Amino acid sequence: MQQKPKAGKKTLLKRTLKAANIATEVAKDLADMAQETAKAVVSVAVDVASDTAQSVVQMAGGGAKMTVQLASGTAKAATQMAQEAALQMAQTYFSKTTLTISLPESQLNKQLRQMTEGHPYLDFITVSCGSDRLTVALDGHYQRLVYTLSLDFDVLECKVSHDEQFLLLRQVDTGLDAQLRQAPTLSNFALRRAAHGVAFVAKRLPSAVTPASLLLNSVSGVREEGPNLWRVALHKNVLMELLHNRSWMVDKLLTLADLSVIPGLSLLIDSEDMLLRLVNQFEIRSMRVMPNRLELLIGINT
Repeated sequence: MQQKPKAGKKTLLKRTLKAANIATEVAKDLADMAQETAKAVVSVAVDVASDTAQSVVQMAGGGAKMTVQLASGTAKAATQMAQEAALQMAQTYFSKTTLTISLPESQLNKQLRQMTEGHPYLDFITVSCGSDRLTVALDGHYQRLVYTLSLDFDVLECKVSHDEQFLLLRQVDTGLDAQLRQAPTLSNFALRRAAHGVAFVAKRLPSAVTPASLLLNSVSGVREEGPNLWRVALHKNVLMELLHNRSWMVDKLLTLADLSVIPGLSLLIDSEDMLLRLVNQFEIRSMRVMPNRLELLIGINT
């Protein structure tokens, strides 16, 4: 009877140890679960935070870009409004007053030389401008003969309007120089003396038979109106093309010494389109021959 209690103690001890082992394993499993859960929570939190941060950055970048675009659009609109106002100021100025601009002799000659292209006897033309005076030098050839005919004209009248565009010229002097290609020196010397004599005699001959008449009557837009009187119809030759070419007028405005003379011009010079809109409205009111240039008076007809 005394041994039964011992067996019961052993059984209890075994059960206790087994329960302890089970508890340990459960605790360990719980700890592992807790650790994995924590990792998952941290991973989710990091992903959420990253996505949120990226979204914030994208929103900030988009907002900044939109702000820049709005600012750029506003500045462009403000510039256009300012230029439109400047254009109106310049138009008002030119409707009430005029501006004198110069067409240089070199540019005039460049355009006039197109008149001699394809001419059978004329090779080159040079025009020199004086005070209401034009000197025209015509270089040409005929077979072996090479010549230079110089003509001096007084400018009696100059019209540049809607109805009339012409120059009225009076021939006041004639010069002629000639020589033969591949001719002896003495022959050319004699020919040059003879050419000067012809020029001297031509001043006393009827204008219809002079070398000047023979040449000038063959030039487009030039017509003899009387003894030593010539009318140059500007609209029938390339000179009017030059006068109506607006690009050189734009250049003249850009090179003005004082831009403040013309209201609004300091804003218009930044836009070629706005300058052309202004210059395309210009009309030539009058023109005068001056030393080394043509002077044109321009304005806007309202």
